[in-house]
Amino acid sequence: MSRPGELGQARAERTSIVDPDGLSELLLRLTVSSTVFCFFMSAPWGFKVPARPMPAFHIMTTGGGWLEVEGLREPIRLGPGDLTILPRGQGHIVRDSPRTRSLLRLDRILAEGQPEDGRYTLDGGGAAAELLCGGFAIDPVAGKPLLAILPEVIHLKSAEGPAPEWHKGLVAMIAAEMASMGPGSQAVITRLTDALLAQALRHTVVEVDKSLDKTSAFSDPRIARALRLMRDHPDQPWTVPKIAAAVSLSRSAFAQRFRTAMGETPMQHLTRYRMSRAAEYLRVSNAGIGEIARLTGYESEVSVSKAFRRQFGVSPGAYRKGR
Repeated sequence: MSRPGELGQARAERTSIVDPDGLSELLLRLTVSSTVFCFFMSAPWGFKVPARPMPAFHIMTTGGGWLEVEGLREPIRLGPGDLTILPRGQGHIVRDSPRTRSLLRLDRILAEGQPEDGRYTLDGGGAAAELLCGGFAIDPVAGKPLLAILPEVIHLKSAEGPAPEWHKGLVAMIAAEMASMGPGSQAVITRLTDALLAQALRHTVVEVDKSLDKTSAFSDPRIARALRLMRDHPDQPWTVPKIAAAVSLSRSAFAQRFRTAMGETPMQHLTRYRMSRAAEYLRVSNAGIGEIARLTGYESEVSVSKAFRRQFGVSPGAYRKGR
């Protein structure tokens, strides 16, 4: 089990090999944790998913279908190997054909269905298809500013154009595990899906960033420097004036530029980052609450515990026990 000091050293080594801009700082910490459901279907089939406050995804491993998203006029054709992500969790419909009218709610299928080896079956007697779908949570520090710039729907096609090797490789591995569904397959599918979603989000953010106004996006060098200061030294007693002075900006100019780039105030971001680090220490180290308070810039166990409960809704002790 890693010690807190070792975690900080490893993070510093990783940070030193990436481009020193705000986008890289965010992508470095982007992690995904998904919940997946496997479907084996034959036409006609279809289901609807209500809007929910978390991103959703669909991976069509074999066969094809259509995705219809609330707020978008045109349906999206899904081919074998295609990945679609709805970053804002909009309500949507997935079906084999726009002509299919019999649609069940996904939550009803999951509640009332009888999965075999982790697989749900929608049997219409026609052409077969296989689909992996679900929702996912992303890192609370990196996630908020990244999700804000993503398009309504991310659609990565496998058959058309030169799909990235990581896309083709990961989808092929997921499809193979779905076909076998042996012991441990569900866990393997989840891990592979996490990797696929994280890569897809990184890929999309980089592409979107190329078209953004660099004076107001992630590449503001002063804001990137401020992010590094907060993340390399979360134990320091930072205030907005101190951070502004460290990056050679006035307090007001720094606060405005930070909010423009990150969508939140400097202290809101610093608190979320500190809590993310505290949660990491609780998960992977034996550090006591007092030591975690010192490492994350809090004066006492009481102060860090109050901040942690506000952020996560549970005490540090309950969080560590639950993990």
